[in-house]
Amino acid sequence: MLDIFLIGDFRFPGGTSTAIATEIAAQHRAGYRTGLLALKSPILKHPHPFHPAIRRLLDKGAATLIDGQRSIRAPLTLVHHPQLFTHLPSRALELETDLALLVVHHPAFDGADRAAYDPSTCDANGAAFLGRRPIWAPVGPAVRRGLERFRGRLEMLAFDWHNCLDPADWHGPRRAPRGPRPIIGRHSRPDPLKWPADRESVLEVYPDDPAIDVRILGGGAFLDELMVSYPANWQVEPFDPDAPARFLAGIDFFVFYHHPHWVEAFGRTILEALASGCVVVLPPHFQALFGPAALYAEPAEARALIEATHADPMAFATQSERGYRVLAERFSTTTHIARLGRRLGHYPAIPTTLSRTTPPATRIADRPVRRVLMMSSNGVGLGHLTRLLAMAKRLPPGIEPVFVTLSQALALVEAEGFLAEYLPFHVYLEVPPEEWNRHLAADLAEIVAFYRPAVLVFDGNVPYQGLLDTLRRFPETIAIWSRRGFWRQSNDVKLLARERAFDMVLEPGDLAAAMDQGPTTRYRERTRRLAPVRLVEPEEALDRPAALAALQLDPAHRHVLLQLGSGNNFKVDHIARFVAQRLRDHPDVRLVNITSPIALEPVDLPPWVIARSVYPLGRYLAAFEACISAVGYNSYHELLLGGCPTLFVPNEHPSMDDQLARAAYAERRGWAFVGRVDRIFELEEKLMRLLDPAVAAAQKRRLAALDHDNGAFEAARLIGEYALMCRADRPR
Repeated sequence: MLDIFLIGDFRFPGGTSTAIATEIAAQHRAGYRTGLLALKSPILKHPHPFHPAIRRLLDKGAATLIDGQRSIRAPLTLVHHPQLFTHLPSRALELETDLALLVVHHPAFDGADRAAYDPSTCDANGAAFLGRRPIWAPVGPAVRRGLERFRGRLEMLAFDWHNCLDPADWHGPRRAPRGPRPIIGRHSRPDPLKWPADRESVLEVYPDDPAIDVRILGGGAFLDELMVSYPANWQVEPFDPDAPARFLAGIDFFVFYHHPHWVEAFGRTILEALASGCVVVLPPHFQALFGPAALYAEPAEARALIEATHADPMAFATQSERGYRVLAERFSTTTHIARLGRRLGHYPAIPTTLSRTTPPATRIADRPVRRVLMMSSNGVGLGHLTRLLAMAKRLPPGIEPVFVTLSQALALVEAEGFLAEYLPFHVYLEVPPEEWNRHLAADLAEIVAFYRPAVLVFDGNVPYQGLLDTLRRFPETIAIWSRRGFWRQSNDVKLLARERAFDMVLEPGDLAAAMDQGPTTRYRERTRRLAPVRLVEPEEALDRPAALAALQLDPAHRHVLLQLGSGNNFKVDHIARFVAQRLRDHPDVRLVNITSPIALEPVDLPPWVIARSVYPLGRYLAAFEACISAVGYNSYHELLLGGCPTLFVPNEHPSMDDQLARAAYAERRGWAFVGRVDRIFELEEKLMRLLDPAVAAAQKRRLAALDHDNGAFEAARLIGEYALMCRADRPR
């Protein structure tokens, strides 16, 4: 049994998630067991992972991520944010709880009296989901005022459920200002509503005057446009969620004024400033919430108040100490634990059933297994399947991948120990695409109905109509499109509009991303960009003796790898034969051709060329002095990040990604060489340079300096997080 059950959309990047994380950490220190249920709310339109602070707490066992399909028992349930219940969540919750509070982090109406959500609808959906009516708990008086018109229709907590923080994490009170000039500043996420309405109003409280230093953390394009040009006494930094402590330590006065249409629900940044010992200056409407912790002034009066306080060090120190004391008394984590331990008005006392035992590490063995369907298109190479395998191998425990692939390399999936289903592509069935898509929709529907995946991940350039039809039939399934870049300008851009059928687009990173001019670069609103995704980690690769032994190669010779792809749509036989003939002039060199498992025809090579078939090749790269390779996504990153000196030969078929641009970038950086099939004599010159030990050593030194982060880990984490979410972002 849990002590405290938290329900929220833990992807929020701002104050709501930070407040939740602070409470979780405090509960963990106090010995309470906290479980989290993630709902996918309709608020976030862009793909987000869990907030990093919440993710860190889950990783260290301060809370447990709960599967909503299991029975849950907890004396206290806290639901964070009413807009989780804009729609009724997609599945019922089996919950037994003594008290359910709906913590209201956002006002129902803005400063222009426009509704952000309908409290009555949220209340009804919340009651249906939780099995009991929630008690509304505003985070502050501004939120409470907006709910007054619903008096009698909502059950309201008698006091506000303030956000909190741990003062020990901050700098504490100050004895005096930092210098002879006041240093004023503010930090907030880059949102126009967090700022005064126009340039004149901004300069009224953040003046253009060399007698005052102004420092801003949280600038952005909107602020550039609003201000036209920044005053000389301003210092503006982009928003950085990890920078507030450092930033606040460098200012005297935290001055926060916002747009008249914005209703600030609480103001966590204000708490952070108080904890840092800043003297806080606010508009008068904040006084009901923060009381003596801050100074209050209308915009026209703010500067005079700041200058007078700065000129009186005793007054500055007194206010700094007062703000810190009020914070500790009203808004600290100690206060949060105390409110868990006292009677909440006429509601049941929480501590009578809370265990206050040392919380166990995160356990997932008692969860039902959640399945993820990994679907790959039929590629000319193995890139689509390889990326999915890279992600599947790194999924968290309790998340089971099942593959459905159009690739004939099905055996590679089974060799990795995964369950796989094969659906043939229309080209091999010799049926029209329209008819094939109808069959695909029927077959996929059977697969989805049987496995009931929480998430479907598709890797391919074209989300087939049959796939889109299946996703419409199973709206509760979260859909993710893994889509690599470097599309050619000639590709059908209309296909990119199909991303609307997906909850998220993952873009595996590319070392040559600076060269990508394709249409996907203009379609990144729903995209989560990753580090390069690869299947083999460095520690999985064999050393040279082991790799040579595994491939049955003679260690007395130098070995050069040849892998020019399947050749199914771009013939490279003449390149392969050319390389073989030139390398025969080097008696200490042996050429090893790696055959593609999906090649329709074998490459015609001389008998002295050694043939091998291995997968994944990244495990065996140490056996080779150099490589002549195609430039597919997987090969490119496998070779460069594996530190193998390479001559890339791009597949320039119009249906392929822009392999020439990718290869050219590697040559510009000194990582590799580029050879083209129609420039045979240039190819010979570069091949000879590749065999020069000094040139190869220089390439290796440059490659060793590359960032080796593997985007497969982030992709797997995202998939795992979304697999445990309950969908609450759609009407049905």
